[in-house]
Amino acid sequence: MNHLEDEESLFALIRESLTNHLQPTVISIHASIGQYIAHVDNYYQRESFVEAEEVGVPDALRTEEAKNLLRKLINARRLSEELQPIDLSGTEQALLARVVSEKLEINDVWQVFGRLWNIKPETLRKYYNRAFEQKKSLEFQDYLKKIIG
Repeated sequence: MNHLEDEESLFALIRESLTNHLQPTVISIHASIGQYIAHVDNYYQRESFVEAEEVGVPDALRTEEAKNLLRKLINARRLSEELQPIDLSGTEQALLARVVSEKLEINDVWQVFGRLWNIKPETLRKYYNRAFEQKKSLEFQDYLKKIIG
């Protein structure tokens, strides 16, 4: 049994487990009461981490403008280096996709980000519609706009 102290080691273990289909690894996470365990559920909300890596970056996000904008989100720890959401709920992911798409003038927002994040486009769109039922959505949109300019 490994005792992991940092988040990156945990992610490496999760990636290794998901790529080794012949011998899956059971990962048990324990924390003190009140301690927050970040990110782990993000790997399981997608159908397969391996499939998501194989998909690649959609063409709409390969421009220099897109790379610069995505770098800002990576630096703000909203996206990983692999362009996967970090600590974002479904509604926040949808809002992020929409704000980025507006800035980059991407018309097929749900298809582009659904492909990138391995989420069904319809699901991402439903998250977006649900976001406006939540007061925190406006604050999150403002926060994103400050990051990307």
